[in-house]
Amino acid sequence: MKTAMNSIVAGFFRRLTIASVVIASFYTCFAQEQKPVSEAELRDLIKKSLSKDHKVVDEANEKLSKLTVQSLPVLAVISKNGATCERMKAADVIIDLEKDNKAVIPVLVELSTEGDASSTEEDLLCRRGATFLLPYSTEGIRVLTGMLKDGKNLFIRRSAIFAFDELTETANYPKGSMEAMKEAIPVIAGSRKIDDEVMQNMSNEVLWQIVRQGDKELSRIAKKFVADDK
Repeated sequence: MKTAMNSIVAGFFRRLTIASVVIASFYTCFAQEQKPVSEAELRDLIKKSLSKDHKVVDEANEKLSKLTVQSLPVLAVISKNGATCERMKAADVIIDLEKDNKAVIPVLVELSTEGDASSTEEDLLCRRGATFLLPYSTEGIRVLTGMLKDGKNLFIRRSAIFAFDELTETANYPKGSMEAMKEAIPVIAGSRKIDDEVMQNMSNEVLWQIVRQGDKELSRIAKKFVADDK
């Protein structure tokens, strides 16, 4: 009887020890995952993610994909200061973490609209990349509509219609954005009158994509403008 009791007690303490090890391991891993990433570390990762070395890019993007919302404040700082492409990448990571982040919209607007004739090709590509991030939110779609209508130059307007093209091709509209899209359709249709073949062709393509793939109400509105051409 005593031997049996000792066996039970020994088994209990063995299970208790195992449980303690598991719990300790869990908290250790949790603490490691929650360790905040410094601004310097994030800037280094972002810089590597823009490298021409594909292996370096993949490794950096893998690490960036594991960031949590804890990194949002530091990413916000980076998105406001530094080289254009690094700011754009920081904004991209912010949106991956929080698609309806309103604080990033002014950054995207600045990046999308501040280029000029002295900008490098790489700079302009990243500015256009910032424009492509706007359709991830309702507010961003409204901003994009304004850029398409009142953009100060052709580059900005082309960037806007390219962004609308990508959005309407998949019809993956952000939640709550139907009213914003309804407001955008007449502006998209009006862009066909701009004296630029790219704008004319792309605007027409976007309208037809809305007709074919959009919400039924959006499709009905877009059809009116397409019908006007016949």
